[in-house]
Amino acid sequence: MHRPLATVLLLTALVVPATAQARNVSRFGVNIISCVVNSNGGNLTNGVNLVYYNTHDSAATEVDFRVNYKGQHYLLIDKGTFTRGAQINHNLTNSLTGQPWYGPAPKLCRVERVYLANGTALY
Repeated sequence: MHRPLATVLLLTALVVPATAQARNVSRFGVNIISCVVNSNGGNLTNGVNLVYYNTHDSAATEVDFRVNYKGQHYLLIDKGTFTRGAQINHNLTNSLTGQPWYGPAPKLCRVERVYLANGTALY
């Protein structure tokens, strides 16, 4: 009698972490691998860790990300020289800092704009 209940609880525990992941939307030739809201070690946010790569022949010089977290929208901007195929792993703290931390998974993480070294702007 207790075995079916234990099975249901185990399956629920396995499914919940998979559904708590961010919906990552890769666009404009930038592919998002991971998007995680950082904690300041307490109960406040400390920006976002983004792992992504550029698929354009021209290097990207700026990539802007829209992150939806607990009903709020944030724009995080990453500037630099991001060559084709190089994995970028940056902690961005120009937005989503000092807010209540409700866990690492935003609802949405999407590429909003991309500026390329050849002068092309994609949005």
